[in-house]
Amino acid sequence: MANNEVIIKALRRGFEVDDRDQFTNCALVFAYNGTGKTRLSYDFAHYGRGEGATQHTLYYNAYTEDLFTWDNDLENNTDHHLLINQNAALIQGLAGSSFSVDLGKYLQIFTDIDFKFHYDEENAEIPDYVVFNKKIKKRKLVAGKMENEEIDIENIKISRGEERLFVWCFFRCILDQVLKGNDTYKDIEYIYIDDPMSSLDDNNVIAFAQQLYTTIRQQLKQEIDEQRAGKEDFRRIKFVVSTHHALFFHTMLHGLIADKKLGRYYLSRNKQKDQLVLKSMSDNTPFYYNVAMMSEIQRAIETDRLYTFHFTVLRSVMEKIKEFFGHRDFAIILEGIKYKGETYDRTAFSQEDLADFYSRVVNVLTHQGSMFAPALMNDDNKELATAIFNHLVEKYQFVLPNLNSSWSEARIARENGNE
Repeated sequence: MANNEVIIKALRRGFEVDDRDQFTNCALVFAYNGTGKTRLSYDFAHYGRGEGATQHTLYYNAYTEDLFTWDNDLENNTDHHLLINQNAALIQGLAGSSFSVDLGKYLQIFTDIDFKFHYDEENAEIPDYVVFNKKIKKRKLVAGKMENEEIDIENIKISRGEERLFVWCFFRCILDQVLKGNDTYKDIEYIYIDDPMSSLDDNNVIAFAQQLYTTIRQQLKQEIDEQRAGKEDFRRIKFVVSTHHALFFHTMLHGLIADKKLGRYYLSRNKQKDQLVLKSMSDNTPFYYNVAMMSEIQRAIETDRLYTFHFTVLRSVMEKIKEFFGHRDFAIILEGIKYKGETYDRTAFSQEDLADFYSRVVNVLTHQGSMFAPALMNDDNKELATAIFNHLVEKYQFVLPNLNSSWSEARIARENGNE
C-alpha cells in the first residue's frame, strides 16, 4: 500500500530513546486477517534499502515459510522430506554452525516429532532437506504378556501445525545467531515476526508466546545493563511482532507488561482510502484488541474449549471497560447480569448481590488459572464464564468478527498482486 512508509516510520519512532534515556525493544501490533500485515512486514524489511545496501531486518512471515517446501514422493508415497532453500540469504548465515541440538530442544517444547538433516556433497555446510520421524508404542505379546514396544516410524509427513513449528524453531536458531553477534548478521537492527500462530492449538500458542517474550525481555535487560554501565554504541535489537491471534497478543502483552515503553498498536485499513491506519494503545484508552479477545472466548465457548485462563482474559476486558467509563469496580459493569439464564428478580439474589457475586467470581477464579499450565474449566465454571461473556456482549454491544478466516495473509497478497 502507498502509505506503508508512514506506518513504518511511526513504528521506528517508537524505539527512540527519550529524554530520560528510557527505551523499549518491542512493538506489539494487533490486526485482523486481511489488513495487510504480511505486506507491511515485507516493506519494513526493505525500507530505505537501495541497491547493494545491507539488510537491516530479519523477518519471519509467510514468505519465510515458503523457503521450505515438501517433496512428497508422489510415485511411491514412502519418502517424504522437507526441502530447504539453501540459496536464501536468511539460511546461508547458518553455514558451518552446529544448530541441530538447539533446534531439537526448541521443538521438544511443542511436539514429540524428531528430525534428521541431509547434506549434499556440493554444499556440506547447509542442509538441503530434512526428514521426520516419530516414536510410537505398539502392543506386543511377549512370554504370554502384552507389553509396549517402541517403534520408530521414519519419513513421515508431519501436520501443517508441526511444520510451522519446525520452521519457527529453525528461525529461532537464526535469531540466536543474531543475538549472539554472529558476524554474518552484524548489520541486523530489527527482528520482524508476523503472525506465526496459524494451525496451532491454544497450549502451543501460550508456550510459543512465552518462549518469544522471554527472549525479548532478556535482550532488553542486556541492552539496559550495557547502557547503565556507560558502554558507548551498544548494539540494540528491536522487535516488531504482529498478529491477528487474540490469545497470542494477550499472552505477549502479559509477558512484556513490565516494559513501560512497550509499543502497543492496533493496525486497521481504511477501505475508502485503501490505506493502513496505525493507532497507539495507550494506558489511558481501551485496548482495541478487546474485541478480538472476546471473539477468542466466543470461539472457545462454541467449541467447548474454555480454559481456566479465560477468566484472566475476561478480567482484562472488564478492566479496560472499567477504566474507560471511570468505574471504581466491576459491580456497575455487571449490573443486569443473569444467573443461570434468569434475571435477578427470578432468583434469590438482589440486583446488587448478583453483580457482587459475579465480581467475586472474577476476582477468585482469575488467580486459579495459569496461562502457562492450561486446564479446561469444569462445567460450573464454564457456566459462570459464559454468563459473564454473554452479559458483556449484550450490555456493551460487542460486534465480534470471525477470526477463523481460511484466507492467509500470503494468499491475500497473491490475490492482490502484491507478492
